Amino acid sequence: MGRRITTRSESCTTRRNLGAYLAGLLSLATLPVAALDFSVSGFGTLGYARSDRSYAYQRFIDDGGTLSRDSLAGLQVDAKFADQFGATLQVKAAPAMTNDKQYEGTVSWAFLSWRPSNDWLIRAGRQRIPLYLYSQSFDVGVTYDFARLPTEMYSISPNNDFDGLSFSKNWGLDSGDLTLDGFWGKSKADIRVWLRDNTPPVQSAGPIFRALGLKGGGLALSYKKNEDVYRFGLGRVVIGERNGVSSIPTTFPFVTLFPGVGYYQVDAALPGPGIPTISRFGYTTATLGADVDAGSGFRAVGELARTFVPQTDVSTQSTRGYASVLKRLEKWTPYVTYAFLRSQARPLNLHNSVNNTTVPAFVPGAVLINASQRAGADGILAYDQSSWAVGTSYAFSATSKLKAEWMRVRIGQTSSLVDAPPASNIRNQHINVLSVSYNFVF
Repeated sequence: MGRRITTRSESCTTRRNLGAYLAGLLSLATLPVAALDFSVSGFGTLGYARSDRSYAYQRFIDDGGTLSRDSLAGLQVDAKFADQFGATLQVKAAPAMTNDKQYEGTVSWAFLSWRPSNDWLIRAGRQRIPLYLYSQSFDVGVTYDFARLPTEMYSISPNNDFDGLSFSKNWGLDSGDLTLDGFWGKSKADIRVWLRDNTPPVQSAGPIFRALGLKGGGLALSYKKNEDVYRFGLGRVVIGERNGVSSIPTTFPFVTLFPGVGYYQVDAALPGPGIPTISRFGYTTATLGADVDAGSGFRAVGELARTFVPQTDVSTQSTRGYASVLKRLEKWTPYVTYAFLRSQARPLNLHNSVNNTTVPAFVPGAVLINASQRAGADGILAYDQSSWAVGTSYAFSATSKLKAEWMRVRIGQTSSLVDAPPASNIRNQHINVLSVSYNFVF
């Protein structure tokens, strides 16, 4: 196992795809001016974050400080052909999803829209999955007051875009508006896995990225009354490897060498009964969210999610969420947030069992076996963490905000959001993170 490097051909493919989207939208300019109405907008965040730990949290945050965790820039073009038809293109520059050292340009949105009536909206193309309260705007920091949306909740999937179809149906009620959103499509996601140890030939220390393909859909029901929003979502996708690998482990069997001594077969090269595998698995996510005016300038915001993956223990099935209270004081909006992320018992117990298993040095191949155990544990994405955050935003205007936050993260048994140093286990520790950012739109 080793670090995945973005090849020149992959970069060229990305540029070609981006160019194709841009060329398609720019070709609209050839239509008569009277038949086409353009609007262009942009957004960005310049963010700095620093922790009190030498190891990285959330890919980039350590005691050396980083601009990579939160900084990004985007440009959006909206075109309206007539009252019922339109198109949207949004491109974004942000840290690459397959390389910790590079930024990359991606197409976040590229869809055609049709509104047959005021109550219906149909879209086709690349869109955002309606997974969170802030799904449509989480890249645009001006639209919310948190320094960053809680990672414990907003890390269900590394990629929240999909290529496919969606609809939105609205019902105007006496007490408010009820909206049903539905989607179906395909997507790609690159899951980052951090390997602690450099133990040739088993592994090279550092990040690797699993290329996954997803196909599925879901529904989200929202109720809006004045400025209050209540939301329930349910989605299901089928996940498989994109790189031609069709064997996804469901668990790692334990191999007994003699009473009290054994190992988990995490690698097919190790002796054992064989690793049970499947070619793909289903991933179901249920979400609840609310953003409510609590009176006297206070707002209460919270989201909760549960993921279900019955076919495999080597998965990210978890319960996660956050609750936040904000207070508007003219241009200032201070807040306090509690967030948590905990894996279900099956993946968490498997991770701990594999991670804590070693064989004595006199066992033939002990070095290889023990290194494989740690590599196998790293490959099981498991979480047991919570955090408290206190921060504030200051609105210079409707188009720019300055934000600052102090966050204290508690790591319980483990967390795959932490890049553990070689030969270490990060558990029962705290990480303090200071974040400052400037957010703008134009």
